Amino acid sequence: MEEKRVFGPLTLPSGKVIKFREPLGIDKNNVMQMVPISEENLINGAMLIDEYVAAKCVIEIDGKETTGEYKTLFDDWKNKDITFYRRVYDKCVGMGAELQTEADKAADFLLKN
Repeated sequence: MEEKRVFGPLTLPSGKVIKFREPLGIDKNNVMQMVPISEENLINGAMLIDEYVAAKCVIEIDGKETTGEYKTLFDDWKNKDITFYRRVYDKCVGMGAELQTEADKAADFLLKN
């Protein structure tokens, strides 16, 4: 099994120092089991899932391992810290422009055949 990629240390605007890991598919599956989504809360539910997965990936804060409790991890974080972390997290674990171009080319190829 491939080792999880760890990012950090990352210093947040408040001075808090964190490390986080790349998410796995199981992370999203676990969170989705805990977040009920209905037609009425589809958008909010999807946003909450993304927030929880990002929180679940924080593995260390100020040199101490996290407990794994992702629902309340951000409760005492300043908004600047959350926003900053999410921006860095999305850039590190998301699909960059180069990979998007590769995916588009692969899709175009498949659609032509």
